[in-house]
Amino acid sequence: MLKKFIILIDPGHGGQDPGAVNSLGLQEKKITLKIGIKLKNLLKNSNLFYPVLTRNDDSYVSLKKRRDFLKNNHVSFLISIHVDSSKKKYVSGASIWITTNERMHREINNFIKDTKEHIYFPKNIQNLIQNKKYDLFLKKTILDLQFNNFQKMEINLSNYVFQQFKKIIKLDKITPNYASLGILSSINTPSMLIETGFITNFSEEKKLRTDEYQNKIANAIYMGLKNYFQDTFLSNLRDT
Repeated sequence: MLKKFIILIDPGHGGQDPGAVNSLGLQEKKITLKIGIKLKNLLKNSNLFYPVLTRNDDSYVSLKKRRDFLKNNHVSFLISIHVDSSKKKYVSGASIWITTNERMHREINNFIKDTKEHIYFPKNIQNLIQNKKYDLFLKKTILDLQFNNFQKMEINLSNYVFQQFKKIIKLDKITPNYASLGILSSINTPSMLIETGFITNFSEEKKLRTDEYQNKIANAIYMGLKNYFQDTFLSNLRDT
């Protein structure tokens, strides 16, 4: 039996942090939670995935707690769900964000310098780091190579999600954006942040508040994940 891929779903904001709020009072945190729960239910019914939510109600979860979960667990991929906003009400479209090279290299360097920091890595990486814990150059080389692999995965997976999004939603860009975001900067987990549309755009806000559209977005993300992991990992297993 194949081991399931652990997907951490992070519905942005929550509790005292509403996220973006539009002129009608609709809060980002409510939309992200609904989409996150719908995505979890889709993944749960697949034999490929084991989904986990950073929050399953209107509670506040600090960035530190979200990052600590990644640091202390072997998560296959993080999907952070958000809703965008703009002072220009005509701006619309979904987008995908991944971390910058500069941010990730800074995180790697901080980990190497902090000898007390413990992060959960896959066994092969953990063994190499443990066996050569005083060889800082080798540790950095290993983690840089791992990050390069993560980045390729993030870019490829974003293409799969974009393919699904094109069927249901206007896209802001058809390639991922790069940003120095804390939720995306865990050195042991590949990740992406998805802006599902603009809460400040009348047309998109009208859709985003409906169950039907939330289901479409959740399903598009699910199909992107499913197709990517099937094509990439299961085909590799058949070739070995």
